[in-house]
Amino acid sequence: MKRLLTIIATTLTCNYGHAQITITGADMPVAHDTFAYSTVQPAGVTINPGDSGANFSWNYPLVGTSQGMDIFKTAAEVSPLLSFTLPPGLYGYRVADSIPGLGILMAGITIQNMYTYFQHLAIPSAYVAVAFSASINSIPLGTTYTDPDVWYTFPLAYGHTDSFNYKLPINIPTIGGITQAGYRKTVVDGWGTISTPYYTTPVNCIRVRSEINEIDSIDFSGTSFGLPRNSVEYKWLVNGDHFPALWVTSSVIGGNEVITNIRYRDHIVDKTVVPNTGNADANVSAYPNPSLNGIYTLSIPSGWGNFHVDVFDMRSAMIASQDNNSVINLQSLPAGNYVARVISGTNLAFVPLVK
Repeated sequence: MKRLLTIIATTLTCNYGHAQITITGADMPVAHDTFAYSTVQPAGVTINPGDSGANFSWNYPLVGTSQGMDIFKTAAEVSPLLSFTLPPGLYGYRVADSIPGLGILMAGITIQNMYTYFQHLAIPSAYVAVAFSASINSIPLGTTYTDPDVWYTFPLAYGHTDSFNYKLPINIPTIGGITQAGYRKTVVDGWGTISTPYYTTPVNCIRVRSEINEIDSIDFSGTSFGLPRNSVEYKWLVNGDHFPALWVTSSVIGGNEVITNIRYRDHIVDKTVVPNTGNADANVSAYPNPSLNGIYTLSIPSGWGNFHVDVFDMRSAMIASQDNNSVINLQSLPAGNYVARVISGTNLAFVPLVK
């Protein structure tokens, strides 16, 4: 009898340890939440996006190479001036500090200190991005989504699927603006346990896959062009923590997913870590520029490691795409203006090319 009770107890413990969980709005960030995380260099880490399904155990060899911190602030805490342009009750975190190279495309314009703000809707229960702010030429400006970006609808459980369009117009008075318009499809494609340097004991989780297809349209001084951005986000969510246990971002390049960013919830080890500043300023340029023969060499910051380059014409058509190659060859193309987009992890830069 005692042996039978031991077997039953062991079975119940194992079943509990691998139980399916449900994520609700109570598991989402709130104002003043602060999360430390470690970032992993994608090179050398084998993460297969197809590793998912029912009762799956995720355990990747993760070694952080740098640390950061996200702090969720109200708009008024970011800048009191935003109280006049954004609704009350919103909270968000800094998604980037600047967009390197964009000031070259939009001469005389600096866009810095960018925040995305969220709201937890009750009916239907959802966690949505509803507003954005940035310092444009050092002036804090806020704007709201005309169609909110719905990150999650609740409850989130294995097999859950939803999809929504979103649109965010960012107007720059008297000059032009940027419009981000896209489509987000979210699927809970797995459940099981995850182990990380933070969660040393496997913890129950679900995996959420979000496919994002976006066009960033830039209108400046009467010239308009759009840049596509296709990416996939994977988030492993656990009950009781408001930050993903693991967050992996891939860029979709030529129909293939290339992992560009890996971060996991962590303890602060480096006591000098400051709140996340997103994309750091980067000196990315091309020379010679203009180029009479259509061949350019990009200067890439030494710390960027692996990088990807896309080249677009002024009709937003992609006319070149390459990995870890700093030489751009546009010899066969007609004279005119082009834009190179350089991506390395969370770093992003735009470089105008003149032929």
